[in-house]
Amino acid sequence: MLRHHHLIKYLFSRELSEIYISIGMKDLALAMAGIFVPLYLYVDMGYSLNKIFLFFIIYALAMIFSAPLAAKFISRYGVKHGILISTFGLIVYLILLITLPSHNLFYIPPFIWGIANAFYWLSFHTDFAKFSDKKNRGREVSMWFITAFLGVLFGPIIGSIIITYLGFAILFVIVSLLLLLSAVPLFLSSDVYPKEEFNFKYIFKRSHLKDTYLYITMGFRLMIGQLAFPLFIFILLSGYISLGAIASLSALGSIVVGYFVGKMSGDGKKEKTMFKYGALSHSMGLFGLIFVKTFVQLAVINVYLAISYIFVDIPHHTMMYDKARRERNMMEYFVYREMMLSVGRFLGVFVLLLTGKFVVGFVITGLGMLSWFFL
Repeated sequence: MLRHHHLIKYLFSRELSEIYISIGMKDLALAMAGIFVPLYLYVDMGYSLNKIFLFFIIYALAMIFSAPLAAKFISRYGVKHGILISTFGLIVYLILLITLPSHNLFYIPPFIWGIANAFYWLSFHTDFAKFSDKKNRGREVSMWFITAFLGVLFGPIIGSIIITYLGFAILFVIVSLLLLLSAVPLFLSSDVYPKEEFNFKYIFKRSHLKDTYLYITMGFRLMIGQLAFPLFIFILLSGYISLGAIASLSALGSIVVGYFVGKMSGDGKKEKTMFKYGALSHSMGLFGLIFVKTFVQLAVINVYLAISYIFVDIPHHTMMYDKARRERNMMEYFVYREMMLSVGRFLGVFVLLLTGKFVVGFVITGLGMLSWFFL
C-alpha cells in the first residue's frame, strides 16, 4: 500500500500534473491540425510536392539554428516563459498559414514554426527531467505518453470533420485557442531557470557518436512520419476523414500498450531490451508500407507501427532523461539532442526532394530502425 502511495505521489505531483494537463491540451490542438498541414499546402494552396518539401526544409533548419538561442532565453527567463513564447509562436505560425493565400510569405510560417518548436521541446524536456523521479521515471514517461495520445486519439477525427464541413480557417482558430489554454496550467507553480552553457564542440565529442547516430535517424523517422505519411495516405485514399480515423485508431492502440510498457519500465536492462526489439518490429512494419493499397491494410499496418514504436519511445525517453540528469549541464545535452534530431529531419526531407518517392523514405527509415537493434 505504501509503495503505491509513493508511486501516486510522484505520478501526480503538482509539477508533473501541470505538465500532463498542458501537453494533453497541446497535443489535442496539434493533432487536430498537425497531420493535415501537408495536405493544406498540397490541396488548398495547390503547392507542388517539391515546394512542400522546401517548406519543411526551412522548418528543420530553423530548429537547428534556433536551439542554442532558445536555450539562452530559457536560462534567463525560465522554462515556463519558454513554453509561453512557443505557444505564441505556434499561433502566429497558424495565422500566417491561414492567410497564405493573401500574403504568400511562403518562407515565414515554417521559420516561425521551427523556432517555436525549439523553444517548446527544450523547455518541456528540462521541466520533465527536473521533476520526474528516477525510480518511477518509466511510469511517468508512460503517463505523459498516455495523456498525449488521448489528445491524438480525438484530435485527428475532430480535425478531419471540421476541415470537411467548416474548412481549414475555422480549424486553425480553434487550435489557436486550445494552444493558449494549454500554457495556463504551467504557471500554477514557480518557474525553473536551468543553467545554459552550450558549446558547439559538445556535438563532436567521440562519446556522443552513438547518440548522434540515434538522434539523426530518429529525426529522419519523425520527418517521414510528419510529412510523407499523411501525403501518402491522402493520395492513396483521397479523404481527410480516412486519414483522421487511421491516426485515431493508432492512438488508441498506443494508449493501451503504453500503459503496460510503463509498468515494465524502471529496469535499465528491460528498457534496452524493449527498445531493441521494438525497433526491430517497427522496421518490419515500415517495409510493409511498400505493399499497402487499401484503407484496411493502411489501418492495420499503422496501428502495428504505432504499437511497436511505443516499445521504442517510452524506454528511449526514460533512458534519455536518466542520461541528461547525469550530464554536467542538462540543458546542453537537450540542445545537442534537438539539433541532431533536426539534422535528421532535414535529411528526411532532402531524400524526399531528391527522389520524389515516399517509398524511398519508408525504406530508409526502416533500415535506420533496423540498425537500432544493433546499437
